[in-house]
Amino acid sequence: MQFVARHEMPTASTCSMQAITAAVNNSTPLATRPDATYKSGNVVYPIGATPYDQRHAMKTKQLSMVLAAAALATLAACGGGGGGSPTSAPAASTPPAGSSIVASVAAPLYASGSEELAAFTLLNAERQRCGFGQMAQSVQLDAAAKAHADYQIVNNLFSHFENLSTNPTGFTGADAAARVIAQGYTGAGAVADEITVLSGTSVKTGMGEGGIRALLNAPYHLNGLMSGYRDVGISVRSNVDVGAAAAAVFMQINAAYKASVGPQLMASSDVLTYPCNGTAGVNRQLSNETPNPVPGRDLRVNPLGSTIYVAVLDGNTLTIASASMVNTSTGQFITLRTPITSTNDPHGPCASGCFRSHQGYVAADAPLEANTSYQVSINGTNNGTSFSRTFTFTTGTGG
Repeated sequence: MQFVARHEMPTASTCSMQAITAAVNNSTPLATRPDATYKSGNVVYPIGATPYDQRHAMKTKQLSMVLAAAALATLAACGGGGGGSPTSAPAASTPPAGSSIVASVAAPLYASGSEELAAFTLLNAERQRCGFGQMAQSVQLDAAAKAHADYQIVNNLFSHFENLSTNPTGFTGADAAARVIAQGYTGAGAVADEITVLSGTSVKTGMGEGGIRALLNAPYHLNGLMSGYRDVGISVRSNVDVGAAAAAVFMQINAAYKASVGPQLMASSDVLTYPCNGTAGVNRQLSNETPNPVPGRDLRVNPLGSTIYVAVLDGNTLTIASASMVNTSTGQFITLRTPITSTNDPHGPCASGCFRSHQGYVAADAPLEANTSYQVSINGTNNGTSFSRTFTFTTGTGG
């Protein structure tokens, strides 16, 4: 089975909403797609700005659903967030002076043991641990996510968009911005739409965590998941829930922030990474992503290893001068690819959907060992000021 993802980021480019709708509205029946197994996507609508056509798709090798579920259960038992959803987010810490990072949010209302709770808890725990801040559950965004997941299932589609003319059943809004407004979330500054789909089964088990873990190791998707949204809604829906024939499970995520409040922002001197010190359960390899992080390389045959994301304050300029990764058990240095920033992003330049001036990443050139600790050292500059970061993370069995 495979994860497949698309990812769009906000921008003020010249591309029209009509152009991006035509380009991204992949609304052929899910069952007819040759890669219709595990699919994911993300689209972001900045309110008052026009998005551009920067499509991303990501596929990550998966075991059968039964084996994947067993692996997740084993990892969860390892402790320390080792591949399983932690039962609670890390303890709230005081954000650095000058930042607007959210240290704590109200307890979520998702049902105990649900895939929604697993996805929410894992994503917030990873964001909080690494300093990117937590997102609060929004029942309005939950409703928007549920409605769009159901729309796709009943119409046998995989799309960020809805079409009242061709597929009126379950229509709640043409795009994510319209759909969240329809559910009462008004005054948004930006809205993200993320989708993970597993076709060929009606079993939800593992859907919440599996999709999050895969996206967190794909650089053009990790980028979005560690962005400054304040509110989030998650829904995991099966064809059984709506009485549809085609077996599929959708995890739909909508994230947003109010324009009146603005996004979460780190302090100007901060340099944050994901993974960071103590992160566990990181996927050990990346077997496909579009846009391909290494154009011309078939990642299904020759996958990358884990991705290290680096970010500074939006508006600052990040450089990565050097990076290293060492297997802490053997002392073996891992071969890394050249660090990527806005200056050498193979899919840039673009206003916002690629890596911007405050973002970058480093990737291992080959899959890492499972359940193994690695020490990472990164040196560079944040707006001309030198920094050095050293931390240890542990892989899981995913990817």
